[in-house]
Amino acid sequence: MRLFLDANILVDVALKRVDTRGTPLWMASTLLLNDICKGSHEGFVGFLSLYIVSVLVNPKGTKAGDLLARDKLRGFRSLLKTIDLTDKIIEGALKEHRLMLEDALQFVTAQVAGAEAVVTRNVRHFSQVREEIKILTPEDLMAQSV
Repeated sequence: MRLFLDANILVDVALKRVDTRGTPLWMASTLLLNDICKGSHEGFVGFLSLYIVSVLVNPKGTKAGDLLARDKLRGFRSLLKTIDLTDKIIEGALKEHRLMLEDALQFVTAQVAGAEAVVTRNVRHFSQVREEIKILTPEDLMAQSV
């Protein structure tokens, strides 16, 4: 399946995030990236997501944090195809009034990539477009693969 990964999936892995109950969110996201690595899925990421990851990995803007962020992004780019932020994507997102702008940018980028699904932690944010593209969590996707 052609999958577009929202920034929060990459952040899960980069920061080994856990939810408020202590459940490791990064595990399912890492399994998803492993499936992409094995060729079970084709993975796409937008330029915006890479930028978001870099900011969250290095919130204080340090040189050491910058080196870590670059290392994380290299790893993600080795597995995922990056979709550039273009005028077409920006214009499409600005016209997409059902979603908040950041989500609209992700949604339109996923469309441009020809993705069959957006994989995100924020399913609710994309509820207005679920008739046009599948909106899944990493756990939803893993459950479908079983």
